[in-house]
Amino acid sequence: MSAEDDRQEERILLPAKQLRLVGHEQAREQVLRAFAGGRAHHAWLISGAPGVGKATLAWHLARLLLAYPGESIAEAPEQGVAPDHPVFHQLAAGAHPDFFLLRRSRDKKGKLRARMAVEDARALGHFLSLKASQGGRRVVVVDVADEMNRETANAILKVLEEPPPETFFFLLAHAPGRLLPTIRSRCLHVPLSALSAEQVRAALEGLEALAEVAPERLEKAIAQAAGSPGRALDLATSGAPELWEEVERVLSTGGAGQGTAQQAVFTRVAQALASRQARADFLLFTELMEQWLHRQMLLAAQAGQVARADRLAELLAELRERLGALEAVNLDRRQFIAGMLTRLAHVAGSVSAA
Repeated sequence: MSAEDDRQEERILLPAKQLRLVGHEQAREQVLRAFAGGRAHHAWLISGAPGVGKATLAWHLARLLLAYPGESIAEAPEQGVAPDHPVFHQLAAGAHPDFFLLRRSRDKKGKLRARMAVEDARALGHFLSLKASQGGRRVVVVDVADEMNRETANAILKVLEEPPPETFFFLLAHAPGRLLPTIRSRCLHVPLSALSAEQVRAALEGLEALAEVAPERLEKAIAQAAGSPGRALDLATSGAPELWEEVERVLSTGGAGQGTAQQAVFTRVAQALASRQARADFLLFTELMEQWLHRQMLLAAQAGQVARADRLAELLAELRERLGALEAVNLDRRQFIAGMLTRLAHVAGSVSAA
């Protein structure tokens, strides 16, 4: 198992240990009112930007549903299940018999799969074939549903069509429009909005991963995170933002006309993102590249530079297409980054990095 896989796993399971829910009060109340009134739907689709708090909300709700059976959930404390409660400990340890987390598993080499495989859905099927340990509710969290392949999605659909009694599903999705329409139609949708900067700061308070991050770096990450605590955490702890800022400086001071000096920067950046251990940094870097392209495309369109806007739009589409192919067949990241940056410099020219 690589250090990068360990890092991904730690991030995936972080919500299981979150002591409190920051923000999303309306979404929380929407779900809890249904359960308190005895009319809860069996499947909920929680959507929102990556890192905005979908998993944190789902784990918060799972703890409440398992700790407060029946309509006693109406008596649950507003802050959620206390950290010294047995349910909190069991879920944090991945040991609660009535809870199932469906996510990407590992392949035979111990590496996290790029997509949820049908084997993962079979494991869920086995869980659902058992009776609830205490005769009460069971909770399934799918984190994230966007990562299901077609077979897995069809397996989940069958379960949602004929759900076992007292079993409740929380499907998390960054882009719910990518899910099968038949899956969406069987879920009640709970969209999450971006948090305020103050809420993002509160959500990150006390995280061990930020213990050695300088305050000014953290504040910069919060300002750039667009209301997403997970995004702020990534920006504060990754080397990708500095690498992208180096590229931006090249693009804003000459673009395609810098020759050898420009290529030296691109090569150095590509090399830094090439290793398997740098996968999270690579993904964040490509997100920053995508955002820059989108922003420059809008600026060009607003300025009436139609040809430039069209070229930027084409490059943005190319970036997204090539990223999909890269992940599918595990191509060389170094070549990908160096090539895309060279293409970006030629297409974007000396556009100011606004």
